[in-house]
Amino acid sequence: MPGQKLYPRATVKKIVKAHSNCSVSKNADVMIFLDYMLFMQNLVKEASIEAKQGGERGITARSVKKVTADSLAKFKG
Repeated sequence: MPGQKLYPRATVKKIVKAHSNCSVSKNADVMIFLDYMLFMQNLVKEASIEAKQGGERGITARSVKKVTADSLAKFKG
């Protein structure tokens, strides 16, 4: 749908500013959101592979926990 926002930009900027004590440049919140979405996509993909290898029917908390450390390591800046 045109004009529909994926996330509240002002809220993301406030959260980042509160955690980093720094001001956020014009489009930094967009980059943060896109990086977050890539991380979540990777996490779900890896958890799905882990679940299939473990003989599970779908993604479970156990499969997500198993791949979280590796996914975080990939996205560490």
